[in-house]
Amino acid sequence: MIFRFASAMLLVSMFGSASIAFSQQSKRFDPKSYPAGSFHVSRHDYQFSYFTVRIIHAKRVYDLSAPPPSYCRAWLEVRKDNTVVRQAYFDDIDPVGSSFGIFLPKHQPLEDYFVALKDGDYDGRLLLVGKDGSLTDLPGGSFFLTPDKRYLIGEHASDYASLIVFDVTQRRTVIDGAKEKLPGVGDWYLDNAGYFFTEDDETGQPQDTSQKTVAIYRLDLKRLKVARDVKTKARLESIQKIDYYPWQNSADCTSVP
Repeated sequence: MIFRFASAMLLVSMFGSASIAFSQQSKRFDPKSYPAGSFHVSRHDYQFSYFTVRIIHAKRVYDLSAPPPSYCRAWLEVRKDNTVVRQAYFDDIDPVGSSFGIFLPKHQPLEDYFVALKDGDYDGRLLLVGKDGSLTDLPGGSFFLTPDKRYLIGEHASDYASLIVFDVTQRRTVIDGAKEKLPGVGDWYLDNAGYFFTEDDETGQPQDTSQKTVAIYRLDLKRLKVARDVKTKARLESIQKIDYYPWQNSADCTSVP
């Protein structure tokens, strides 16, 4: 599954907060609004802490039907005693040539969070449900964790894969590559000095084989900074590459694990 998208469908987001408020305009799921002849509806419940996380998808049987959603509508509900206490709602997720819907990692990577990813619309959203029932909505996409599981490092899945670093302990985004105008993320590496990434090549043009060095961007997790440097191509090929955490291979716009 490839996660590359960008800009715009933040339902409501509060970085650094234990909870997320949602707009009064957000629709609750009503099965009567999604008849079987027009929609394929799927839902699945996950127990987490004292709460139930329910993921619901309503997918059009025929694309581009009217009225909206044209493709896919999705909900992530945090429920307590059959009452929705928090909700992330996505009104009409556009595939834009990639995966679309809400996806889960193969295994939940954090003890204190239930992690999900909304894909599509050129705007990846990382949804983190806390043990206290809080819901945090972040720009996100593919990611990996530092060994101490303090930092979640990855990219905002968009047409411009900008860097995102989230401090799990403090519940806040500490580096936002788009805001800091950092280059798009290509490949991640780990050497004796720490993590760094190469720049994403958006041009699609063949690389200049005559160049002997490659620009890299070093991630400093102590000072929460990114610094540009260079490495020889020969040296780069000998350094360990970092893979992102694996996601479930689910069908688009479906809640079936």
